[in-house]
Amino acid sequence: MRKYLISLFAILGFGTAVASELTPNIDGNTKTINALLEAGSDPSKAHPLEYHFYCFSEECIISIMNKGKLQGYQVANTGDNTYEGTKYWYGDLIKDTVLDLKIINQENVIMLKLAKEFRADYDGWGTPVIK
Repeated sequence: MRKYLISLFAILGFGTAVASELTPNIDGNTKTINALLEAGSDPSKAHPLEYHFYCFSEECIISIMNKGKLQGYQVANTGDNTYEGTKYWYGDLIKDTVLDLKIINQENVIMLKLAKEFRADYDGWGTPVIK
């Protein structure tokens, strides 16, 4: 049952993704792909990769989500919250992708560029196990 419910995330850490370093998290991406494979995910099937963003203004998250839509991503899980007295906004851009390290690394660079452009935090990606 764990294999069906598991959702893995390559977490860079809230507020720690440095968008000026446009280098994908190759080690984190590799570990996440390997964990998905070990959990029984079929690497040849498309997985709905969710790319997570955090912003400190509503305009920022709206801009990222709109630009992502224009680039062919689906928008999901948007909202706002407060952490230790600081309000932030969050949202996911989703794209179906096979579990190929090269493709996922390229996608990460796109996400880092979006984060840099809009002064946001890119917090990594996640996807469920797909059999």
